[in-house]
Amino acid sequence: MIASAVGVVDRVFAQVGKRVVGCVELRGTLQVQALSTVRAAPCPICRCWSGRLHGRYQRHLAERPILDQPVALCVEMRRFKCMNAQCPRRTFCEDIHALAGRHQRRTRSHARALHALGLALGGEAAARLAVELGLSTSADTLLRELRRLGAPRRTPAPRVVGIDDWAIRRGHHYGTIIVDLERREPIEVLEGREATTVADWLRAHPTIKIVARDRAGAYSEAVETALPSAQQVSDRWHLLTNLRDNIERMLQRLGAQMRQAAQQVVVAEATLGRQGLPLGNGLLAWQRLSDDRRALRLAQYEKVMALHAKGCTMKGIGRELAIDHRTVRKFIASGAFPERARRARGSTPLDAHRHYIEERIAQGCRCPRQIWREVRQRGYKGGRATVQSCVVRLLSPQGEPTLAWAPARTMPCPSARRAFGWLVGWRKLAVQEPKNSDHERFVQALCEIEPVVAEVRSLAREFLGLMQRRRPREFDRWLARLSKCSAPEMRSFASSLRSDLSAVRAAFKLPWSNGQTEGHVNRLKFLKRQMYGRASVELLRLRVLGKN
Repeated sequence: MIASAVGVVDRVFAQVGKRVVGCVELRGTLQVQALSTVRAAPCPICRCWSGRLHGRYQRHLAERPILDQPVALCVEMRRFKCMNAQCPRRTFCEDIHALAGRHQRRTRSHARALHALGLALGGEAAARLAVELGLSTSADTLLRELRRLGAPRRTPAPRVVGIDDWAIRRGHHYGTIIVDLERREPIEVLEGREATTVADWLRAHPTIKIVARDRAGAYSEAVETALPSAQQVSDRWHLLTNLRDNIERMLQRLGAQMRQAAQQVVVAEATLGRQGLPLGNGLLAWQRLSDDRRALRLAQYEKVMALHAKGCTMKGIGRELAIDHRTVRKFIASGAFPERARRARGSTPLDAHRHYIEERIAQGCRCPRQIWREVRQRGYKGGRATVQSCVVRLLSPQGEPTLAWAPARTMPCPSARRAFGWLVGWRKLAVQEPKNSDHERFVQALCEIEPVVAEVRSLAREFLGLMQRRRPREFDRWLARLSKCSAPEMRSFASSLRSDLSAVRAAFKLPWSNGQTEGHVNRLKFLKRQMYGRASVELLRLRVLGKN
């Protein structure tokens, strides 16, 4: 096997004027010795051939291991004298560029393996794996090789690109990634997301005709400054997100109406978790923790409303209470204390025995252990703690015989995001929670209490249909109706669409979007976290732009 491998090395040596003359094992390393067969070589400066020998020396190159045995190439190098009197170079060495670069102590094959490891794993992880593969190196050497390699050159000029930002340090420092949407690969990673930074890069690439971006104004300004003739395309996912955000702000403003609609919906079974259990020692630890957190949020809400009544600004209230100004805005816009949306309870093996447990409690049994023994005899295979939790839920904390769950229960008030999913039928907001009649009754009750909700629901559903079918003419008519909507949040959404109308219309006409760019941002974040945030943006750029 080793003899055949040496034969392959001999054929490679023949391409650079060398031939293998021996192979010895020295201190665990297989050393392949090669002599030069070159009798003349061209000068690298004047390109004049010379056959006058000046001297020779040995060059040692590391190669990939063979059968877990390290390999070193001992190559004879010949130095010639330049016979051109006008040439500034007096002596020169023969060229073996196909085998190894200048001043390198490893072959190009060895270097390519290190490049692949460095691009895939970074510094430290690649160095550890390289040692296991027999490529003895260090993390610093791998990083130097990556920087020497540089970013790959893109031969075709980009025509359609997507631009998006990514967080170097969230809330403080951001960067920009640019993706060639036709070739589906990133072509540049910039440090900074300012309009001047992006505009400078765009000026260097005048072949770009289409730019897909999000709704950020900095990128729009950069494209208009550098490439005014390029067509901008607003990302369709961000358009839908803007619609959702505006509807959620409207629902937060209508908090009292949402609670009133929820009270009109009587649910048939407990599908939305704990409801209305009073404080007491009979509660479980997680129930007491939930109530304590609600009390803290309620106290915070009361402080916010008190400062707002005194005329303080939202940002001033946020600084005073050390909370985000968006939380302050949500509290003020809700009109009442916004309750947390309760988690949906899935089915459990105990559901088949719940009616029997309720009957035993109604008969006067208050011992969870006794009830657990009885349901075990009826086929239940779960633990005693689950039965005890169920009994605590059904009993009042004071130990009175009344049940904590009333026969007729009303729906807990949902959060604004969950109500938006019920309102427009955006199922993917709650994949594990199928739409049922209770949700539809809540939507109908809310529309009857507040007619503007029905108007917004119709506009939102129509927008989703237009986005799916890509009908720009119907979009113009829809936008005219949206501008006359009774909800101020929807009129604000219409104003934002009109300010970016050309890019929004292009989203309905062209197939391009920022989906690919978002995917590459996800990959960039994975590489960034893989390096523990200690590497520079330069190294991150090399790994992102490298072969995937």
